Amino acid sequence: MNERRRKIRPGLMLAGEFLIIISIGAVFLALPVSHQEGVTLPFLDAFFVSTSAVCVTGLTPVDISATLSLFGSVVLMVLIQLGGVGYAIVAVFLIMATTGKMHLMTSNLIKDSFGVDNRTSIRKLLAVVFGCTAAFELAGMALLCIPFSREYPLPETLYLALFHSVSAFNNAGFDLFSTSLMRWNDDPVVIFTIGFLIIFGGLGFILYGDIMDNIRRRMLTIHTKIVLSTTALLVIGGMLLFHMTIDGISWKNAFFQSATTRTAGYFSIDQSALPPAAYILTIVLMFIGASPGSTGGGVKTTSIFTAFMTSFSSILGRKPAIFRREIDRESIMKAFFVITLALLVISIASMLLAVFEPDMEADAIIYEVVSAFATVGLTMGITPHLSAASKIVLIVVMFMGRVGVITILASFAKTASGSISYLEEKIVIG
Repeated sequence: MNERRRKIRPGLMLAGEFLIIISIGAVFLALPVSHQEGVTLPFLDAFFVSTSAVCVTGLTPVDISATLSLFGSVVLMVLIQLGGVGYAIVAVFLIMATTGKMHLMTSNLIKDSFGVDNRTSIRKLLAVVFGCTAAFELAGMALLCIPFSREYPLPETLYLALFHSVSAFNNAGFDLFSTSLMRWNDDPVVIFTIGFLIIFGGLGFILYGDIMDNIRRRMLTIHTKIVLSTTALLVIGGMLLFHMTIDGISWKNAFFQSATTRTAGYFSIDQSALPPAAYILTIVLMFIGASPGSTGGGVKTTSIFTAFMTSFSSILGRKPAIFRREIDRESIMKAFFVITLALLVISIASMLLAVFEPDMEADAIIYEVVSAFATVGLTMGITPHLSAASKIVLIVVMFMGRVGVITILASFAKTASGSISYLEEKIVIG
């Protein structure tokens, strides 16, 4: 049995164990104890919600606040936490706590799930993930208690603050208010606390580890510099553009729209009422998503940055470089591959939904599919009205978006025993 497990590639094991956690979560969410009195949740919907939670998406075919009991919402929060920080890390932590040992295959699984190389210390990665997660979520909980305490008793305030802090930092976007944060869109504490939790969760644990290692020497890696600069550009640029394109929107809600489109799923304004320019901008920001090794999805900031710099350098006839470092060919190929596969998955899924839902508008379908693939969770309100076939399509899309298309494909790819060289020939492009 152990020999068989050793032959299984980390990527395939990662996808398989994700599916196991989702299935277990669906069973718990389908139990009567997880529902409010007089409410039932069909298993397909329970599986959809479980997938959305573990893949930290936030899409749901039901009103969570009106469907799940306290027990059900706790199950949901646990699934969000497992999906966000990586259930693999939690599993390894338990194994180490009980046996004090860590096998090479388990170590590779952790590194594969966070996209780090073999030189990274697993113990150090564990410390960074658990330390940063606890610090941000507790700080967010403390801040959210301030506005929530004005309307709810202490026990409910503490739970609401904890749930939404966990959901925000893990970029899940689930809420217990039925209309997300629309009722709180004038409260700066709620808007900025949730907004910055989303941003901090989307920066990635790789970045936090690098900052801790190099804060004294002020020698950050190229990865960290790219993530920080690209994130700042997207958040600030998005805020300015949303303020320009949405009539009457406040600066804080323009900031929040810019932050939440980066894979979170909370909303403080009605998404179905977005003007065309804001709709297109939201699609673009959702597609880009967060950064590698984070709680968010999308094609990632580093992929877009690498593709853009490569294209720009090619036009100028230069080698792609940034911060006095040349971008390696493997990174360039991977960036374009990720973007191409993402567009392919989104196109196929959108066509399938258009077939299954002929009465729905194309813009709403595309919005929903991009949101699912980028594990954002924003919706134009069509999720509860989807057919069973469409829900299955979105479940697959969310799963692929969270685990990673490359991870899934690489798990089935055969290792080449030898290479064959062919004559090169130019292809006419453009």
